[in-house]
Amino acid sequence: MGDWSLTQNTVGLIWLFCGVVLFVLEFVVPGVILVFFGVGAVITAVLVWLGVITSLSAQLLTFCVISLLTLVTLRQYFSRALRGKVRQAGEFDDNQEFIGARVRVCRAIEPGSVDGRVFFEGAEWKAVSDSLIAEGKMAQVVRKENITLHVVAVDRK
Repeated sequence: MGDWSLTQNTVGLIWLFCGVVLFVLEFVVPGVILVFFGVGAVITAVLVWLGVITSLSAQLLTFCVISLLTLVTLRQYFSRALRGKVRQAGEFDDNQEFIGARVRVCRAIEPGSVDGRVFFEGAEWKAVSDSLIAEGKMAQVVRKENITLHVVAVDRK
């Protein structure tokens, strides 16, 4: 029979590989759990390379203890830090980013016409106004209706 013993470096690489796989799987599996087992595997790999632990039972115990400790102590922190804000239905108003914004008129805006255009955040938008605003002038958004911005003329400051 051949010698199946593994070197210290090989065992460390196996633990490191397992840790990296667990880190990658965290992106696929929801719940922020696998990353803590990945931390346990990487720390176990380092301890194996340093010669602190050598036996398989000590490696498995170290992996389990470190993984569970990081899971219990850090999961709540990470869950809070990564949790987004939840809004009630109807609370979100996507028009708020537009209201008050200053825009440059690209095509003259005439009252009653929908041919006016303004430049806002890197794109041209349809614009309407109750007054004439010449091309090149500045305007301010007072409201947004679908893909049309309602604007008023402002002095360039």
